[in-house]
Amino acid sequence: MHRLCLILFLAAPAAATAQGASAFIGDWRLISFRQPDSTGGQHNQWGPAPLGIIHYSSSGMMAAQLYDERRKPFTVPNFQDVSPAEARDAFVGLASYFGTFAVDTIEKTVTHTVQGAMAPDWIGRKLVRGYRFLTANRIELRVITGPDGKPTKFGQALVWERIPPGRPGAR
Repeated sequence: MHRLCLILFLAAPAAATAQGASAFIGDWRLISFRQPDSTGGQHNQWGPAPLGIIHYSSSGMMAAQLYDERRKPFTVPNFQDVSPAEARDAFVGLASYFGTFAVDTIEKTVTHTVQGAMAPDWIGRKLVRGYRFLTANRIELRVITGPDGKPTKFGQALVWERIPPGRPGAR
């Protein structure tokens, strides 16, 4: 009996993680992207209607693309010919990466292990997000570690809404 209890005890976190991960599977559109400030308030990081999609697959892969909807169009037809200032403005208004994910249902975190990203120094990093389901189809992900891999006290809070199957689109 003692051995059975030990086996069940050791298997429980893995089962909880697998069950927790299943709640993430699918496509999600970005609803809000809020940045806390030093006064305890929050403001919209990228305006009132940021663009974004995050995908979690049943195979353990994830991909995220986020864009500031206020980015200005380029002044030239070929994006490779933009000025350094235009390139900088476009770059700071986006976040894009992919990799694997793991859910910890005890700590209420999801960890994105970056395999490819817009910023080369993100590759290999573990981006940890606290999560809470607001409804079955709406989740808040709070940044616990930033792109530098270090913990942050003032991480952004992103709210995502599940995209129903058969209804594609980020909006």
